[in-house]
Amino acid sequence: MRADIPTQDMEAAADQAAPVERAERIVTTLLIGKLHCANSPEHLCRIRNISMTGMLIETHRPLGFGTWVAVELRSGEKLQGTVAWNGTGRAGVQFIAPIDVDRILAEAKQSAPPARLRTVQQPRAPRFEVQCPASISSNGRYIDVMLENVSQSGARITMSRPPKRDTEVILSIPGLPTRRCTTRWSDEHAAGLLFLEVIPYFELDAWLEHIDAS
Repeated sequence: MRADIPTQDMEAAADQAAPVERAERIVTTLLIGKLHCANSPEHLCRIRNISMTGMLIETHRPLGFGTWVAVELRSGEKLQGTVAWNGTGRAGVQFIAPIDVDRILAEAKQSAPPARLRTVQQPRAPRFEVQCPASISSNGRYIDVMLENVSQSGARITMSRPPKRDTEVILSIPGLPTRRCTTRWSDEHAAGLLFLEVIPYFELDAWLEHIDAS
């Protein structure tokens, strides 16, 4: 779960992030992303506002002044820059180069298609790699599984004899409320689950922080 970022790239980003005039900010309270930092686990974050030259993000991760960061959006695009200021739960990031705000917001906010129709290139909620024992239940039968990744909208589990596609199950993850899911795909040892109700941002954020700390 650690971001692999070459030292040269971080130094180049810091050199390029010279102070520039602040552009008009656009409020985007629903833009969720995956925060990458050097030598640090990935974290969930939220972009509060954004302009062509920078953004304000919410994160529990302490970010020092000048730290190189990248926020990966559901479109797969990464917004890269350095921390210009930081406060409790928030940080201002100055981009290494101006961005096309309208295009990025349009792509990041696209509605994700049903999982059965999704391709690798299509947007989906940021996923986080974990290794956490969990369980599923179906028709009163409980089965131990391993949770391999999780997002606000779904998860990947491994187990022997996964349930068939379009099977409804209940997923139990320690530290999170149980969730009704539908199996969207399965193979010999793994299955992809789609949550019928998404995990709220703050709930998943707190859980990931706990997992990283344990």
